[in-house]
This record gives sequence, structure tokens and C-alpha cells, in this order.
Amino acid sequence: MKERIEYMDWARGYAIFTIVCYHALQRVELPAVLQQAIVFGGTGVHLFFLLSGFGLVLSDFSGSAVPFYKRRLFRVWLPYVLALTISWLAAAFFGFFSDGFGAWLAGVGLCQMFSERYIESFGGHFWFISAIFQFYLAFPILVWLKTKLGTRHFLSLALFVSVTWWLTVYFLGKGDSRVWNSCFLQFLWEFALGMTLAETFKIRNPKSTIRISGIWWLPLPIALLFTALMALMILKMGDAGRIFNDLPALIGYAAFSVFFFQVGEKFFLPLKWFFLWVGGFSYSLYLVHILVLEIWLRILGLAGIPVNGLSLLPFLALALLAGRLFEPLSRWWAGLFQKRTV
Repeated sequence: MKERIEYMDWARGYAIFTIVCYHALQRVELPAVLQQAIVFGGTGVHLFFLLSGFGLVLSDFSGSAVPFYKRRLFRVWLPYVLALTISWLAAAFFGFFSDGFGAWLAGVGLCQMFSERYIESFGGHFWFISAIFQFYLAFPILVWLKTKLGTRHFLSLALFVSVTWWLTVYFLGKGDSRVWNSCFLQFLWEFALGMTLAETFKIRNPKSTIRISGIWWLPLPIALLFTALMALMILKMGDAGRIFNDLPALIGYAAFSVFFFQVGEKFFLPLKWFFLWVGGFSYSLYLVHILVLEIWLRILGLAGIPVNGLSLLPFLALALLAGRLFEPLSRWWAGLFQKRTV
């Protein structure tokens, strides 16, 4: 896109940061209610899938699959391979992970998403990369379907496929299996919703600019309502609640993101600037934050310091620093292969 869409950049930073916080707080012994509450941070993946569909429609897809796949390899896969290799070396030499070459190979080949043995490798967060690549592989087909069916019928079809997948997972008793509950079909409706919103946005805003406007506090009651519904489904419906809560999770989380974006824009600019800054290297932060967390936990253990919210605060700063440093490193790494293909 020739012009940056400020909210999208901000929302990426916000979503990844809450996911990082969620993964850190998973390592803290919390009361049962708080253990359920921190799950909200992990729902950032729902917004990220929507943003991915939105961004791809507005960005660089010309209708030809080969150039599209090539760009995804350089921009997404090669940085992932670098982060995966660093994690593997950390496992081999320092024992931060119990995974070995087989897990590395499954990750590089993007097939850990289909293996219960490898899907939680090197910290468990790399499942997202396989899921997003499933969307990349399907994207040319999805664009074709959207063109043939129209945006309304396309979105209806995507929602039907996702609901069918939810029902399949539930009735097969696979709700606790990451291979099943994190397949791209689970989130297809979110990705398609992003694509549909982008198509509408292109028609109304051909200059590719967007601003969140209106009553600044209005998203807050929406966020509270749907987040409460998500929590109720998780607490009261067991596996069914975890499988079918994606709709209120996305609405609640996205509404909170819009609310805090407007709070930062109207009342507290540092909040806006911080997440815009994080959004600039959000993917790199996601790739390396679990390794940084393992290193920091090792340091805390050696120093005899208990793991709690206070002792994990330095981890957040270290993760941000590592993500910011990894960004130019990954670009240099990808550039080596781009030069060879020119």
C-alpha cells in the first residue's frame, strides 16, 4: 500500500503485544479465575487473521500466484526459518527446548501443523506460522471465489465452512487437539471477513487511508459485552465453548483495540505511538519472544527469584529489544536469497 493505514499498524502491534503478555503470564501460578482471564490476551490471533486478509487484498496480489508465493517466502518464511534455526541451536547447546532436528525439519517444511508430535515444538507459538501459510496457499483460490460469488456470498460460504469445521471438531472430540482446533478452516471466516472489509474499503477509500471515527467510547460497551460472552462460553460450555467462542472473541477483542486506539489518539499519544512502534516489527517480536522468555526464566531460576508478574516485567523489555534487533537481521537474511534469485 502506498499509504500506511494507521489503525492496522497499531492493531498489529497491540495484538502481538497482548499475545506476548499472555504467553508470559502462562508461566505464573495464578488463581483459576485469572488463569481464564489471561486467555483474552491470546485472542489477538483472531484479529491478526482478520488483519492478514484485509492487508493482502490491499497490498501486492496481482492475480498471479507465483509472484505472490515468492513474496511470502521472502517476507514470512525466511525470517521464520531463521528464528526456528536459532531456537534449534538454543535447544541443542543450552537445553532451552527438548526439541531436535526432526522438529526443526517439520517447522521448516511447514508440516508441524499436521503433527501432534511437533506442533508444540520450540515453545508452541510456531503453530501460527503454519496456519497463516495455509491461508497464503489458499489465497489465490479465495480471491477467485470472492470474485465469482461476490463479497456477501463469499463471506457466507467462509462462515459456513468454519461452522462446519467447528461442529466436526466438536463431535469428533478433538477440541483439545491443536492440530484440529487451530487448522486454518477454524479461522477461515475471520480471514474472509478481512478480505471482504478490504474490498468495501477499496471502493469507498481508493486512496488507501482510514481513520477510526465516531463516539470514542462506543466500542467499550461492545467490547465488554462480547468479552463477557466469550468468558461465559469458556467457563460454562467446556470444549464446546472453546471451539465455538471465536465470534464473540473476535468482536470483543477488536472492539477493545478500537477503543484503546481512540483513547491513545485523543487523550494519551504515548499509547498510540508505542503500539505503532511495536507494529513496525510485530512479526519479528512474535518469532523470538518465546526464546527470550525461556532465557529469562532460566536467569530467574539460577538467581533463585520466583516467577511472578513483577519478575517478568524485564522480560517484556527484553522481548521488545530482541524483536527490534531481529527485524533488520531477518531482512538481511532474506536479502541474501533475494539477490541470488535476481
